[in-house]
Amino acid sequence: MPKATQKLPHRSPKLGVGKEIGGAVYLHRTYEDRLGNILAAAKSKLPDDFDYQIVKYNFRTEAVSFVACLDFNAAPEPTVGEIVTVDVAGNVRRRQQPPDPEIYHHKWLFVAEDYEGFDVEASRKRSLTWMRLDGVDRNRIGRKSHWDDQVAPRIRNPDG
Repeated sequence: MPKATQKLPHRSPKLGVGKEIGGAVYLHRTYEDRLGNILAAAKSKLPDDFDYQIVKYNFRTEAVSFVACLDFNAAPEPTVGEIVTVDVAGNVRRRQQPPDPEIYHHKWLFVAEDYEGFDVEASRKRSLTWMRLDGVDRNRIGRKSHWDDQVAPRIRNPDG
């Protein structure tokens, strides 16, 4: 059984805010201006009817994804919804939310300390709590069903 991790990740050193993972950075739209001209070009291609809360920038491909995440402020691990991705050539691809959606962990990384949409410190403490749990399958925790069945109940009741 893998040993539980206790060291929290850090916000993006490139942008000062955001979660960096897999060659990309994820941040709340409040901080999207940190992406500069890259964002402006991609944003001009967004469908008029699309509302998003999260922006993902892929450093390697320079693609920008706009992610609907309606429960970002309310849920401890927000649900990834529909995604619109604009590649460097301006091509647009729209992906619907799958039946077993993905979720975001460490949502406090997506925002700055003074973000007012949720309690940033409480979110950080929740990350530390679940990271200390033994036997968490990190290959599967990105799916809502696995998280809700196998991890979230243990956060509420670590002995159970």
